Amino acid sequence: MPEKAEDYVRQGIELHENGDISKATNYFRIAAELGDPVGMLMYGLSVRHGWGCTANRVLAFQYLQKSAEHAVGDLHSRDSFASSAAKGELVLAIYELGICFRHGWGVERNKKTAAYYFEIAANLGDPDAQNDLAWCYFHGVGVKKDMYKSAKYYRMATAQGAELMGNQWIWKDKYGGPSNLATEKTHS
Repeated sequence: MPEKAEDYVRQGIELHENGDISKATNYFRIAAELGDPVGMLMYGLSVRHGWGCTANRVLAFQYLQKSAEHAVGDLHSRDSFASSAAKGELVLAIYELGICFRHGWGVERNKKTAAYYFEIAANLGDPDAQNDLAWCYFHGVGVKKDMYKSAKYYRMATAQGAELMGNQWIWKDKYGGPSNLATEKTHS
């Protein structure tokens, strides 16, 4: 049996990868109850999707929200195991809150709040959040339509390998393309 919350998370991930979803979800629950933010994230995702348990989007939202609340402070203070792997997981918690608000999963649908969480996660480096925020700016969903910001966030995602087909327009000068990248940094 694991000794610390982080051990439950590690073993839960291993169990999940090996197909023992119910036991993995139970380990994530234990880690979450012990106060581990990554455990809260993993348990929240498990409960939202019904991985080895009955799906419950309200409960999932509560755990994802708790994880996200811990995320910002914990990004700077976690141990060596968590320093790189958990940083991505905790940024994912912030992004997943945006997903909940966008779809109304466990919380009332709110496009503005979804875009708010996407922006936080995007600025912390999450490529999915960068793409989703770019889409929001492109269509004016939850934010004022802004093609320049849309292109900026699509380029950020592309730089991490999350390129979307048909986005060649983001490289045009009028949207801050390559010749404007130096000035873009001053607009950020």
